[in-house]
Amino acid sequence: MIDFEKEDIKFEQKEEGIKILKLPELTEEEKEIVDPIVAPTSGLRIQLLDIKITDEKEKYVLTNRKLFLFLRMFKAISRKFKEMKNSQNLKILIFTDDRPTKDLLLQYCSEIFAYDGFEIYYQKDNPGESKISSPYGAASVALYEDIKLVIVLTASHNDLSWNGIKLYIDYPIPISGDLLKDISKKALKVKEISFKSDFIPRSLEAEQKNNDYVINLLSKVIEINNIKGKNIVIWPYLGKARGIVNLFKQYGANLTVVDEELNPPNPLKNIKESKLQQIMTQADSNIAILLDADRDRIVLYVKENEKYFTYIPNEIYSAMHNILAKEFNKKIINVRTIPSDLRGDDSSFINILTGVGYKHLGIIMYFLLGIEVDQSKIDTAIMYFEDENKNLIKINNSAPLRQQIIQLMENRHLEEESFLMVYWEESGGHTLNILNVSKNKNTGIYDFKTDFTIIADKYPVPALALITELICMGHNISESIDWSIKGINRTIPANDEEKIKIMKHFEKNNGKRITIYNKDYEVQALSDNNGMIDIYQLKSNDSTLYFRPSGTGPEVRFYIFGKVETHLDEIERVQEYVKENYS
Repeated sequence: MIDFEKEDIKFEQKEEGIKILKLPELTEEEKEIVDPIVAPTSGLRIQLLDIKITDEKEKYVLTNRKLFLFLRMFKAISRKFKEMKNSQNLKILIFTDDRPTKDLLLQYCSEIFAYDGFEIYYQKDNPGESKISSPYGAASVALYEDIKLVIVLTASHNDLSWNGIKLYIDYPIPISGDLLKDISKKALKVKEISFKSDFIPRSLEAEQKNNDYVINLLSKVIEINNIKGKNIVIWPYLGKARGIVNLFKQYGANLTVVDEELNPPNPLKNIKESKLQQIMTQADSNIAILLDADRDRIVLYVKENEKYFTYIPNEIYSAMHNILAKEFNKKIINVRTIPSDLRGDDSSFINILTGVGYKHLGIIMYFLLGIEVDQSKIDTAIMYFEDENKNLIKINNSAPLRQQIIQLMENRHLEEESFLMVYWEESGGHTLNILNVSKNKNTGIYDFKTDFTIIADKYPVPALALITELICMGHNISESIDWSIKGINRTIPANDEEKIKIMKHFEKNNGKRITIYNKDYEVQALSDNNGMIDIYQLKSNDSTLYFRPSGTGPEVRFYIFGKVETHLDEIERVQEYVKENYS
């Protein structure tokens, strides 16, 4: 774990256990961090620690000005929640990952909410700690009916100098859009903050509650019994991955947990293959699970036929869906973000494509289950379903989507079906649930329902257990998807102004054919229900590319699904073309 220095903070002591902090005026740069032009897809993420080089060594420093940005947001969240709930039922669950700034932020966050009258709840842990994975933290707002506010302090796969706030109110779907904007505006207006240091947090066993949910859910999908007795390596990259480790122990796996921190904690970009192979050999293991800091990016490192293979989320989930559909006859409602892998589409009952992030994916889940969704969320959502001719049909309400599923059922003479709903994105997020659709014999109306708590945020642990079980059964990832097509993503640097400029200037190509390095592409802009373009699709005769502004960093992200021999050169050419002509 990296060490850091921090500046002293000058509090005013008001009374016993109560202190006040007077805040300095924000600079323009700080205002843009708290209230960015391009709204983040899930909460706020900041490089909290400054990195300085002294004597050829990195030195990490936490300045008060950076810390105060978080404190402002905590206070603004408190004010907004109290407004929404008329200061009733003031309970909050606060979790962290294992970042070096976790203890400090947890303490100050708790003190701010305690002063404002909240009951503070932690995950059962060491004194002064409340560690849990981000997906389990998000799900807890649904699994605990009397707690309607959850904060997870995490910066996911970012360098350990970063930290962030993921926020959940009422539903396990990340706060974004207008509500997050309102919180940011409130944070800009905070002048002073009071803290209550003599609070006593209450403990909950949220991890086990989540694991019980996962086990119950998976029992309705396939039997998980081949994991038992298998030697499996888990490398958390940061922390202990306690929730996942305990789940696999409950399933009877023999685990080797690697206790080595990697920075950044991102297995999609950082794999120590030689060490991993050595550990797997010593453990007599053919499967290694690699995890990022908040456990929503996963990589599998698998030994097959005496060779080692690395599988990223796009490949893992596409293969898993194909196996479940073809080998287990599962009817899959495939809800994926538009840049996600298309190599599982052909085995799905229906394909539904959304914008990037669970603020879009979650709305589809609510649509299918007949749950009312705030109109502002629908307005800013990007949602399409694919008809029988693979045309994309844009939707802004549940009726066309439900009707399409009913029509497909009637075409196959199905009056009832239990669907496996999968919601996923290429970076690693995955959520599954079971949708039961049945025709009422008296009214002829179809009912859509589920028996499971609705979790509409990243929740990849069930998928992780499923794919591990399938591998332990003898199914092979490499044989379950089309390897003549390769999918990857790349980025170009761009600040918020440059992101907006690229998206705006490229719009003139919408609906047209353009040529890039002697290759023709049909351009389609994919927009939200306000008409705001969020993603561009470039389609050639043998490839599909997308690009969009990142919601978590200063960059524009490019994706390709193309011929394995040429996809790398092709995505580089498209990146270069967009950067040179539209930035």
